[in-house]
Amino acid sequence: MPVNLLDIQKKLQSFGEQAKARQQAITHRQQEVADLLEGYADRLDELRAQVDRAAAQNPNLRCAVPREEPLNSVIPMPELPSVFTLLAADGSQINPSRHTRIQFCVINVGVVKMVRGSSQAPEIMTQSQLLDYDAIYLPGGGIISEGMVALKRDLREREALADLAGELNFPAISMTDGPLELYHEFQESAEFTQTLEEYMTVLEHLRELGLITLGYVDKPGSDLIGRLLELVIQPGEEATPPIHRQRRFAGVRDIQLVADLLTRPGDRSALFAIYSQTALRFGMDLLPHFFYLNVGSPGKPHLARVEVPGWVARDRALVGLLQAVLTEQSAIMGTRPYPYILHRAHEVAVVTMPEQQHVEDMIVAEFSRRGIPVDEGSFKQYHKDLPTGKTRYQG
Repeated sequence: MPVNLLDIQKKLQSFGEQAKARQQAITHRQQEVADLLEGYADRLDELRAQVDRAAAQNPNLRCAVPREEPLNSVIPMPELPSVFTLLAADGSQINPSRHTRIQFCVINVGVVKMVRGSSQAPEIMTQSQLLDYDAIYLPGGGIISEGMVALKRDLREREALADLAGELNFPAISMTDGPLELYHEFQESAEFTQTLEEYMTVLEHLRELGLITLGYVDKPGSDLIGRLLELVIQPGEEATPPIHRQRRFAGVRDIQLVADLLTRPGDRSALFAIYSQTALRFGMDLLPHFFYLNVGSPGKPHLARVEVPGWVARDRALVGLLQAVLTEQSAIMGTRPYPYILHRAHEVAVVTMPEQQHVEDMIVAEFSRRGIPVDEGSFKQYHKDLPTGKTRYQG
């Protein structure tokens, strides 16, 4: 037995006591935020002005910014159109590892396209990209990080959506799993900037194609609304460096604030813009916005965060279409709601261990043909890959 359960058992009581104390503190904070949400529901100009003041003091500010809808809004979903196009992309990757015989990286993207209300069969496409050998190595030494590979995967997902768009039955919706906004890796800022510019070019191309673009976040843990309302009661705190700042509403998630409002399947929250230095670089048409959506069933709500660019957020009819489409798609998956087409894209994109090994063998064969020496894989990895079983010392 690899885990000493007696050691774990000794710690369970204190672990549970800590968890209960933390939950009680969060529940108290949650009520504070809920009261502020109600009290400032229609004071949108005041909140936007507070964000402007805080941003002038803290360049790293990240929070929600209210649009035109009251903070406590509940907007029901409209009817679905009879015919529309759906596209979804998801990606996986083989990250470079020092434990393999050679350093290599593969990004695999699966795209599914279907036209609801038609007799057309779904289209499925897989794109597999072997990154250039030189792209794996950083100018300062070392290899590309998993975070930067994930960033490149996000870019390839959107590019693949444009590749499969073709002729569309409008309205047309394209979706990916995860947020629209990208996150910065400071150690690779030059490459991040280049990738961000390419990413925004692709988002603009999707807009020109007329594809309503969204990012779907299941079980969201963000606290952007709480961070907005913190500015109301701690207006001077933004001047304090983040590392020394005590978060007043730490641990309070946005979905805890809107859960009691979004009770019916298809209900959505108010729309918010995202304020951050990265988000601002997207420009008004592409600026990431978000809302919360109940994709659950009657009596069993399940909240997701849906991110859309500014041009979609400005059109309530388009936002309403997304509500209805995502609610229907999630219902297909039964008691664990999640957009069916995104799940299918994931099934197409996933890379299996035998496939990873086959790609490595192909590259090793090419290196051997060119007379390029190939290292052994690490012995640590070799032993980890052996069939499960204990190794015993033979004295």
